[in-house]
Amino acid sequence: MVINKFSRRKFLSNIAGNLVFFFLANTLLLKRLNAKTRPKIVIVGLGIGGATCLQYLNKISNLVDIIVVEKQNEYQTGPLSNLVIGNILKREEICFKINKKKYEKVKFIYENVSAIDVKSKSVRFSKDLKINYDFLILSPGISYKNDILQGYSVTDKKNVPHCWDGESNIIQFKKRLTDLENNSKIIISSPDYPYRCPPAPYERASLIANYLGKLNKKVKILILDSKNSFTKQENYFREWKINYSDVIEWIPRRKGGKVTFYDQKKNLVKNSDGQIFRGDFIHIIPEQKAANIFYDSGLLNEGKDWCQINPISFEVDHFKDIYAVGDSIDAWAMPKSAFSANSQAKVLAINLINKILEKEYVDPVFLNTCYSFSKEDRAFSISAWYRLNVKKDKIISLGSSESNVNANNSDRKLEAEHAFGWYETMVNDLFI
Repeated sequence: MVINKFSRRKFLSNIAGNLVFFFLANTLLLKRLNAKTRPKIVIVGLGIGGATCLQYLNKISNLVDIIVVEKQNEYQTGPLSNLVIGNILKREEICFKINKKKYEKVKFIYENVSAIDVKSKSVRFSKDLKINYDFLILSPGISYKNDILQGYSVTDKKNVPHCWDGESNIIQFKKRLTDLENNSKIIISSPDYPYRCPPAPYERASLIANYLGKLNKKVKILILDSKNSFTKQENYFREWKINYSDVIEWIPRRKGGKVTFYDQKKNLVKNSDGQIFRGDFIHIIPEQKAANIFYDSGLLNEGKDWCQINPISFEVDHFKDIYAVGDSIDAWAMPKSAFSANSQAKVLAINLINKILEKEYVDPVFLNTCYSFSKEDRAFSISAWYRLNVKKDKIISLGSSESNVNANNSDRKLEAEHAFGWYETMVNDLFI
C-alpha cells in the first residue's frame, strides 16, 4: 500500500505545526504549577530517543527539574556508521557530545545505571548512590542474546566486533577489514527480526564491497540470512547487480542461511543443515533484545524480549510513571530505527507534559524514513506513516513508499544528498 494523499513534507509540516501550537498553548498552564511541586523528570540514555525527549522537555525546564543519566560523554550514532566502515566518513564525523549551553537548567550525570527501584521511585547507580524521580524515561538502546549461536560470545574481543551500537569498536572492525588479503572470503550472518535498523546488514555488505573494491582487493561476500526476505530487497538486488554482481551473494533461510554454529579457531560457521562455510572474516550480527536495565529491574512482561508500552503515552505496562522509547520497546508495526525513536520521543514528551497538566493526551501519529547507501553517492529509501488502531492499543501502518527500483543515477545521487541532509539536521537539532 502506497500513500498518495499527502507528501512526506506535508506530513512533517503538520506534525511541526501541532508541536508549536502545543507548547504555546500550554506554557501559560505550566506557569500555574506551584514551584514546590516541580516534577522531577529523569532521562536515562542520551541516544536519539533520549536526546529528542530532552530537546522537547527542555522547553519547560524553568518549570520542571530535568536530570539526564548517560554512561558515556560521547555518543556515536548508528545512522551513517556503515559509512565509517566503508571509509566514506571518519568516525569523528558521527560522534557528538551534548551541547550543554542549550541545556543550562538540566543536570547531567555520567554514570552506569545498575537498576530501577520501582517502589522507592529511584534510579540506582551503586549500593549507596541513587536519585529519585517523579517521572522516568528510559532510552538505553538494546542488548544482545548470547545463547542463540553455539560457539559465539558477544563479549569475546577476539571475534570481529558486531558494531551494532556506539560501544563496539568500529575502528578495530575497519582495520581487520582493511588487512584482508586479496581473494578473501567474508561471511556476514544476519539475524532474524526484530533487530535494530532492519536494512543495515545489506548496506554494510554493499559498503564493504565498495571499500575493498577501491583497494583493488577481490573478495567474495556471503550473506547468510536467518530470514527469507528483507526490507528494500529489490532495491538491494538491483544495486548489487549493477555494482557488485560477482561480489555479494545472499542465501536466505530456506536455502540454508540460518547460522547455528561458529568456530572462531577454524574460521567457519555451520547452518541448520550442518553445512560448513569457511571465511577469512566472519561477521556475526547477534540477535537482539531490550537493554539489560529492563531485565535487571523487572520491567518486562514474562517471556518477552522487548518492553511493552502504552502507545499513546509510552508508559511501560504495569509500571506507573516509567516510560520507554527507542529500540528497546515493542512498537508493533514501527521498525527499530533512529527516525522511529525520534518520532516516538516527540509524542512521549508532549503527552508527559499533558499528564503533568492533567490534560487529555493527544492522539499520536508517527513517521519513519530509512535511507540506505550502496555507494557514497547512491542511496534509496523507504518511508512509512503510522497511527493508532481503533482500540488505541497498538501502532499500525498507514502504508509506505519506497524508492523506484529502476531509479537512474541522478535519482540515487539525490537520495544520497537527502540522506546526508536528514542526518545533519537531526544531529544539529539534538546535539550541536
